[in-house]
Amino acid sequence: MLFSSALKGAVLALAASLSAVYAFEDTSPLMLLSSKKVSAVHDHLSSASITSSEHFHDLARKFVSEFQAGTYIVVSQPGLHASDFSAATAESTTPHLRKLYQQAETAYAVRNAHGAFNMETLEKHIVDTWGAETVVIDAASDAFTIPSSEKPKLVRVDFPVLPVDYTRASALADNDAFLYSIMSLLPSDDFAVIYTSTPISSPFIAKRNAIPYAASDAASPTNSSDYLHATVIAEAARTDGSIFTRYQFFTPGMFMAIIASAILVVILGVGLNSIASIKISYDAFEKEMGPQTVQAVKK
Repeated sequence: MLFSSALKGAVLALAASLSAVYAFEDTSPLMLLSSKKVSAVHDHLSSASITSSEHFHDLARKFVSEFQAGTYIVVSQPGLHASDFSAATAESTTPHLRKLYQQAETAYAVRNAHGAFNMETLEKHIVDTWGAETVVIDAASDAFTIPSSEKPKLVRVDFPVLPVDYTRASALADNDAFLYSIMSLLPSDDFAVIYTSTPISSPFIAKRNAIPYAASDAASPTNSSDYLHATVIAEAARTDGSIFTRYQFFTPGMFMAIIASAILVVILGVGLNSIASIKISYDAFEKEMGPQTVQAVKK
C-alpha cells in the first residue's frame, strides 16, 4: 500500500515535470532597446530569462513612460524562438540586430516569454503619452517612408510568420536587413525598439543553445555565445557588480535536472523502504521437527 501510494506520487511529479519542460517550447523572445539609459529597465538587471508577456508589457510601459525618444519602433515577428539568436545562427541571420543589442545603452531581453503580448495597448500608451505620429510599415512591401516632422514617431513593423523549413534562416536574415534599413533612415538619434514575437505554432521544435553566457561578454561580438541568454545591459559590462547580477545561475536545463533528480530520489526511497519492510521469522531458519523426524532421531 505504501509502495503504490509513493509510486503514484512519483508518477504525478513526473507528469508535472514533463509539463514544465514542454512549457519552455511554447515561448518566444522579447526585447527592449534604447539609445539612452533607462532606469526602469536597469532595475531589472537580475531578472530571470523566463517571464510572462504581461510582466514584460508592464515593464515596456514603464520603459516608454520614462524615455522620450524621437522614434519608437515596435516590431512584430511571429514564429520566433530563442534559439534563432544562438551563436550558431545569429552572426549570419541577425547581424544588425545583434550589433544594435550590444551597442545599445539599455538592452533588456527575455529568452522565454509565455503568453500573448498586447501590442495595441502599448502603442496607444505611446501615442497618449508623447503624442507620437503612427507609421505602419508592411515588411512585404519594399517601399516605405518615414515622415520628417518634429513630432515623435511610432513606427510599427509587421513581419510575416517565419517559415519552419530550410528557408527560415534566409527569411530571418532578410527581416534583419529590412529592420536595419529602417534604423538607417530614422530622423533622430534617440530611438527605442520594442521587439516582440509569438511562439512557433507548428510541431517544429527548435533546438536551444545551452552554452553558458556572462554579461561581461556583451561588448565583444566574437565572444558572445547567445545575446538573448539573459538580461544584458551595456552599462553593466563596464561597471563592477555582484556575481549574482553578472551571471545567470539558474537555467531551464538546471530546472529540468533538479526535477528529474527529485523524482529519482523518491523512487530510490520507495525501493529502500520496501526492502527494509520485509520481515522473516527466526523459526524459518530452524530444522523441521515433525513426528517422523523425532522417531528417526530416537532410533
